[in-house]
Amino acid sequence: MNNLRYLPTSWGEMAYADSGGTGCTFLFLHGTGCDSKDWMSVIDFLLSDQRSITIDFRGHGKSSVPSDPFTIDDLAADVIHLIDTINPQRVVLVGHSLGGMVAISVAQRCPLVSGLVLLEGWTSLSSAGSAFGSGRFYGSLSDAQKTNLQHKSEETRSRFHPDVWNRFWTTVREFDGYSYLENSSIPIYEVFGEMGRNEFTEHKLHIPPNPIIQIVWFPNAGHYLPHECPEAVAEICQSITERIYDYSSGISTGKSSRSPHSFQDPI
Repeated sequence: MNNLRYLPTSWGEMAYADSGGTGCTFLFLHGTGCDSKDWMSVIDFLLSDQRSITIDFRGHGKSSVPSDPFTIDDLAADVIHLIDTINPQRVVLVGHSLGGMVAISVAQRCPLVSGLVLLEGWTSLSSAGSAFGSGRFYGSLSDAQKTNLQHKSEETRSRFHPDVWNRFWTTVREFDGYSYLENSSIPIYEVFGEMGRNEFTEHKLHIPPNPIIQIVWFPNAGHYLPHECPEAVAEICQSITERIYDYSSGISTGKSSRSPHSFQDPI
């Protein structure tokens, strides 16, 4: 997807790309220090008619760097602005890490969101820091991939005035999506890499017991699932379109959110 576009905003221009297509609309939200390019391998595995939209958050990728303070809810407002602009019939949000938290914030306020795929998109940041054992962050990535991700993250952070970034990150630390997830009525996948998982992990992830939520574990994977397991992520995206159809048709899948799946299991 090379058709980069720019959406005017109050803080500058927001970069996004839109593949077009007549199938389900997926809007991909990247993690901290990443950008829309991090989704390219996932998009390559989607069905050709699916509509894939990627976005660069403020100060990331090709988007303008804001000089004024902003919050995680402001990132959600940017996403809603884009949704209002492209006006899809409905949209599935696929968010990695920070992008998953933003997706939760968007879903609280935007009725066009019909499903969520949260790739280590934390209920709260505190759960991210304590739920897993050490040494799993980069998972199965090569040294070159790790270096590229680290360089991109450092370069992105360097664009922001320290006070602007620190105030933003305070709002990320304060974010808590539990109440929305507890009461949500749209299909949700909570997807995690299995590296570093232990007997306390699920409790510390703080995922509410809502039967609409299904937990999925990717074996031999760490945090960077779009890079480590792009084909499996695309399979989850396809699966949620089927769940959305089932729910809209009043069909019960008979599956419980508290019986987690491996991506190898039928979902």
